[in-house]
Amino acid sequence: MNVKDLSKEDRPRERLIKVGPRALSDVELLAILIGSGTKTSTVLELATEILKQYTLVDLKDLTYEKINKIKGIKQAKACQLLVCFEIARRSSQIPKYRGSLETAKDIYEYIYDEIYLESSEIILAILCDCKLHPIKKIVIRGDEAHQVNFPTKKIITHALNIKAYAIILVHNHPSGDIHPSKIDIKATLDFQQLLNTLDILLLEHLVVSPSAYFSMHEHGLLSMDGEYSIMGDCFEKIFL
Repeated sequence: MNVKDLSKEDRPRERLIKVGPRALSDVELLAILIGSGTKTSTVLELATEILKQYTLVDLKDLTYEKINKIKGIKQAKACQLLVCFEIARRSSQIPKYRGSLETAKDIYEYIYDEIYLESSEIILAILCDCKLHPIKKIVIRGDEAHQVNFPTKKIITHALNIKAYAIILVHNHPSGDIHPSKIDIKATLDFQQLLNTLDILLLEHLVVSPSAYFSMHEHGLLSMDGEYSIMGDCFEKIFL
């Protein structure tokens, strides 16, 4: 069946115009992006086949070479898809939050759009003013983000340059396990001690996944009064 054989109200583009993009299925949205099918497959069949091979989250990581190997996707369509995925990625990184980051939930909602698509570990350092409004966000990827061996000098330099009042750390666990390791906790406490000497607060360190978060502050692993939790005892109490 060709898409033109569908009733007008069932065609993806017509449905998009009538009911809006949020009402469309993943297959319909991808079919509109692809534009047309092949001699042997309709565009809906082509979109369905692609989504059998890749999830929506997987699509953002596809290279030109991988997309071009999909039967029915030639150079022009491959480039069009890559551009759409990249625009979506960049738009998700534009800060939308305008309030203060007073709670772990506030922070999680602020960074969610940026971090939920990540398939590898990254760290975000959010620099805040005295009202806890975010004023700068530093994204750390690759080897620098491994096991939170984060570049403290880089973060502190940015913080001093903009006279940040406080820093919030966020890092993701792509595995879905949001519990921080002992290495995570020790690195965080060491960083907090260093910031204290510079009169900069470390307000929070969140470990996040696409569906949950763990707040080191809420679990007593960070203290705002300069008194540090005993890492070993606290860790045993929470996790064992």
